[in-house]
Amino acid sequence: MKFLMSLLVAGVLFGVGSASADQLRVVAATNDLAAIADAVGKDLIDLEVVARPDRDPHAIEVRPSTMRKTSKADIYLAVGLSLDMWSPEVVRGSRNRDLVFVDCSVVISPLEIPAGKVDASMGDVHPEGNPHYWLDPENGILLAHLVAGQFATLDPGNSDAFFMNAGEFEKEIRRRMPLWDARLRGQVFLEFHQSWVYLAQRFDMKIAGQIEPLPGIPPSARHLARLSELIQETNIPIAVRDHFHNESPLEFLERETGIKTAVLPSACKEPIAESYLSHFDEVADVLGGESPSANGDSK
Repeated sequence: MKFLMSLLVAGVLFGVGSASADQLRVVAATNDLAAIADAVGKDLIDLEVVARPDRDPHAIEVRPSTMRKTSKADIYLAVGLSLDMWSPEVVRGSRNRDLVFVDCSVVISPLEIPAGKVDASMGDVHPEGNPHYWLDPENGILLAHLVAGQFATLDPGNSDAFFMNAGEFEKEIRRRMPLWDARLRGQVFLEFHQSWVYLAQRFDMKIAGQIEPLPGIPPSARHLARLSELIQETNIPIAVRDHFHNESPLEFLERETGIKTAVLPSACKEPIAESYLSHFDEVADVLGGESPSANGDSK
């Protein structure tokens, strides 16, 4: 009995239910990378996320608690393309010399790479290209296979499971892709920030303009007046912003033109595989047409 009580006390002190010794410890910069890691690793990994989905990923305050979690991690998944410029700070602060740092953008073909020299007059431009690549579900497939390869290198005993899980994730994306395509193809919208180009290219959508005159630069009265004219001339149906964007410009455009406005997060809600997938359902609800499932076509 005394031996059993000792084990119970030890469990309270050292945290029974925390990551097991044979789980890979993974830290992901964002919810979307974490959701893809969850799809690949499932219960074989212990997963932490740095950036909350309702915060601007361009400007995250790195907390000491994040560095402490990373100090125990095996692998860190970064967005790259100069989006999460705070990720190297997390890694340095962790002092974890064994940590594997993965720039997930290495498997992406970046869009909107600026021509010529980049300077402050261009706004918050990313020299390597637009970093919001996870908003193309085909890129989600590329990321899953990248992550599977990295996990398999660190944990070869479970490599078959990682690659199988990545394959299942790909199959599910491909199963849902026609439904997303049917609702999103050809839709037109205004965006607040240059966030949605990967989605727009995948589904042949038209981004009619941005609320920001330049990335990261608040709109002037003149810019909003021009957008008002554009909306009225071309009948743009909707303008969207993220949680952390100023709502006032969209409220102005709604008053002046009657355009529909909506909050449309660029990140999935939860760091789990289904959240990454259902995020595209949410996007289709906001930007797209009627769901085929309403007619019984979801199977």
